[in-house]
Amino acid sequence: MPLKKTLHYLTGDYSNFSLEFRIFHSICIVAIVTLAYCIPLNFALNLPISAWLSLTAMVIQSFLYYLSRFLNKTRLSIMLSIIIIHVILILNYFYNSGIKGPSLLLLLAVFFLVSAISEQKKYTYWVMLNLVIALGLPTIEYFYPETIQNLYISPLAKFGDMATSYCLCALVILIGLRYIKKNYYKSQGLLKAKAEDLERINQTKNKMFSIVSHDLRAPIASIQGYLEILTEMDINHQDMQKMKSDLMLVTQNTHMMLSNLLMWSTSQMEGISMDKVKRSLAETINPVIEVFQSIADRKGVKLLCSIDPNLQVWADKNMLQLVIRNILSNAIKFTHPGGTVKLKASCENSNCEIIISDTGIGMNEPTKASIFSVKAQSSYGTANEKGVGLGLSLSREFTELQGGTIRFESNQGEGTTFFITLPSH
Repeated sequence: MPLKKTLHYLTGDYSNFSLEFRIFHSICIVAIVTLAYCIPLNFALNLPISAWLSLTAMVIQSFLYYLSRFLNKTRLSIMLSIIIIHVILILNYFYNSGIKGPSLLLLLAVFFLVSAISEQKKYTYWVMLNLVIALGLPTIEYFYPETIQNLYISPLAKFGDMATSYCLCALVILIGLRYIKKNYYKSQGLLKAKAEDLERINQTKNKMFSIVSHDLRAPIASIQGYLEILTEMDINHQDMQKMKSDLMLVTQNTHMMLSNLLMWSTSQMEGISMDKVKRSLAETINPVIEVFQSIADRKGVKLLCSIDPNLQVWADKNMLQLVIRNILSNAIKFTHPGGTVKLKASCENSNCEIIISDTGIGMNEPTKASIFSVKAQSSYGTANEKGVGLGLSLSREFTELQGGTIRFESNQGEGTTFFITLPSH
C-alpha cells in the first residue's frame, strides 16, 4: 500500500531507529499537520497570537523532524523539541486565557510524549520539568491573575480552540499507544519464537548427548574389545577372518552413525548449504552402492541395482548420497541373510523416482507413525546392527530441500519399499 509505505518511510526503518525514535517521528508528523491546520483556524477564530505561535511551532517542529529523521540527530532533536514545546506552551498559557484555555490539556499530551520517547537516564528530569510547569502556571495565575490575557471573543472561538487541542492530544496519545502495543505484540512473538528455538536446540542437545553417551559408546566398546582380543590372544586363521569381518562391519556402521550425527547437528545449528545442479543419477549414487554391495555380501543379502546411465536429476551430490546411503543401510540392516534388496530408478514427465525395496522384517504401525521423526528411537537390525535414529529424519529433510518427496510402503514381515522423487529438469 503506497500510504503505508510512505508512513513507514517518514517514521523510519526498524533497523535504523528505535521504538522511541519512531514514536517521536510519528508525533512530529502529526504535530506539523495539526499546527498547519491550526494556523488558519486561529486566525478565523480571531486568535492571532495563537496563530503566530502555531506557525512558529510548525516551522521549528519541521526543522527538528528533519534533524532527527534525515540527519540522524534524534537525541538532540528530542531534547530541543521538549524544551521548545514547553516554552511555546508557557507563552500560550499567558496569551491564551490561562487555565480556561487549552494549554494544560496540551501539557498533558506533552507529558505522555516525554514519558514515551525520553531516554531512561533523562526521563525523571523531563517529567519533573513538565509537572513543575503544569503546577506552576496555575499558581502564578492564582496570585497574579492580571498576567493572563483572555483572547476568546465568543463561545464559538473557545469551543474551536479547545476541540482542536483535544484532537491533537488524542492523536498524540493514540499514535504513541499504537506503537507501544504494536512493539509489545512483536516482542511477544519474538519471545515465543526464541522459546521454540531454545526448545528445539535443547532437544538437539539431549539427542546428541544420548547418542554420544549410549549409541556410539557401544560400537566403540566393541571395536576396542576386538582389538584387545587380536592383540592379546593367539587365534586361528578362521576366527581371525571372522573377527576382521565383524570389526569392519562395526566400523562401517559407526562411521555412518557419526556421519549422520554430524550432518544432523550441522543442519540444526547452522543450516545446510546446497549445490543443486543437474547431474547423472548413476554417477552420483554408484559409489554408495559399491560400498553397500560389500556390506550386503558379508551379511548374505543380495543387493540388486538397475539405473539407466542416461537418467539425470537436479540434486545436491552430498545430500542425495546421504539419502540413498541411509535408506540402503536400513534395507540391508532389517533384511535377514538370504533376503534381497533392490534399487531401481525411472523418469516420467519432470520427475525421477528412485525405488528401494527389501524383503526384510517390515514395520509395525507405531514405527510407521514415527519413522521420519527426529525423536524416533534407534533400533537393532537382524544381525544386531545399531543405528542412531536420525537417518530417515535427515533423508526426508534433505529430499525436501532438493525439491523432492519421500514416502514408503511397509507391511510387517513382508518388507519395506521407499519411493524418492526428485526433479529431473
